[in-house]
Amino acid sequence: MIDSSLIQYRALLARQQLLQQQQHKRLARRIHDDISQKMTLLALQLSLALTDSKSQANWSQNCKQWSALVLDLGHNLRNIINELQPRIMDDLGLAAALQWYVNSCPKGMRCKLLLPEVPVALPPIAANELFAICRDIVSEFFSPNGITEATLALEQRNDVVRLLLRADQERPAQAPLISQALDALSIHERLFCLDGSIETHQDPAKGLAITLSLPASRQAVSDAA
Repeated sequence: MIDSSLIQYRALLARQQLLQQQQHKRLARRIHDDISQKMTLLALQLSLALTDSKSQANWSQNCKQWSALVLDLGHNLRNIINELQPRIMDDLGLAAALQWYVNSCPKGMRCKLLLPEVPVALPPIAANELFAICRDIVSEFFSPNGITEATLALEQRNDVVRLLLRADQERPAQAPLISQALDALSIHERLFCLDGSIETHQDPAKGLAITLSLPASRQAVSDAA
């Protein structure tokens, strides 16, 4: 008889693999739409410019258009790379990565970040996953559902690191929608793998609040404020 914990582990592993496949498909679509198509367009424009006399007459204007297209390609490529793993996370830690994300959050969103005076203690794997979950909730749930203002607050109390995501809206999303979104993003499972947890709270006056909790590292502090 197979132990129930082994069954649970296998189910969790399968869920994680499905989540990774969904992320790979989403990134593949972005690479196709934001990179591949524009590179094809640029190649066609350059090819036509070599044979079309009118294009050569407007060479200066064409160069400006091509330069703008190349800059746009570079911008999109950096966004995809940062979605996979922001370099600032490796170099400066969770607090700096959150600050960078708040400064470049999804279009139409305004985010405020509250950081503790003392750096939080999280192992790199946990810090990376906490950042990824925060980013997924903001970009895949808050922004698509019309939430335009949010507050992120990082804190450590005793042996627990918490990241609060609060949607500062008078009319927060309905509970079933929250549940569906968290399930689609596999938030519970992802935190469970790190011995963490999630809590949601809705207040008509203060809006929707989502609290992500992870056990703090007992080793040396791995973050920078």
